[in-house]
Amino acid sequence: MISGRGAPAVLLTALSAAAIVLLAGCAAEPVTAEPATATATPQFAPAQLAASPSPAPSSSATPSERVVTLGDSVMSGFGLTAREAWPRLLAQRTHDSLVNLACPGMGFVVEGDCGTPYAGLVPAVAALQPDLVIVESSSNDFWQDGDEIRFETADTVERLHEAAPDALIVGLSTIWNDDPDVPDDTTVTSEALRDAVQAVGGTYIDIGQPLVGHPEWLQSDDVHPTAGGQRAIEEAVASALQGAAVLP
Repeated sequence: MISGRGAPAVLLTALSAAAIVLLAGCAAEPVTAEPATATATPQFAPAQLAASPSPAPSSSATPSERVVTLGDSVMSGFGLTAREAWPRLLAQRTHDSLVNLACPGMGFVVEGDCGTPYAGLVPAVAALQPDLVIVESSSNDFWQDGDEIRFETADTVERLHEAAPDALIVGLSTIWNDDPDVPDDTTVTSEALRDAVQAVGGTYIDIGQPLVGHPEWLQSDDVHPTAGGQRAIEEAVASALQGAAVLP
């Protein structure tokens, strides 16, 4: 989603110094199925690593996988609290330990508010060594050269695979807003990620357009999802991941 320019069990306990340095301009949101004691911080906080609390789960819930998500302002929950972003909702559903590295304005080609495209987060993924990496193609790359989109997407996904060779990489299609007239650029960005993910043995999932036809699920900028829109995206993603046997 075009931005308005606008880390695993309780920080997985041991983010390496390299990851902390990298994320020093881009706030990562650690989510865990265990209770956390950190004080909530703003969703985007330059020059610091942002942590946010998680509600205590039922006593039978235990984290099963370490998950990292990479995406843009839609994934980061732009304009909302950190707990309302769909990756956080997914982690609560699955009881997985999750680090959300999404950043507003970011894409495979375009630099976002973190001052880097997705490739700049590869060292953080290497430090975290997750079991699952979920990366979403972004409308921030719309209007970029198609060949450049395909090259940068393939190169970044290959680097993610090399950085975390034991992780399953799952690619998600580009999310558009409520307009049923979905731009052709969506096909370009989504197919570039599909080809890149499949080339490294990962799983690509087309989650459709969960926001189309629901203007009430967009904030006043008509671009970023409301809390209701984030819930709709999480339901679509969870259903698609279960259908692809990525989640039980």
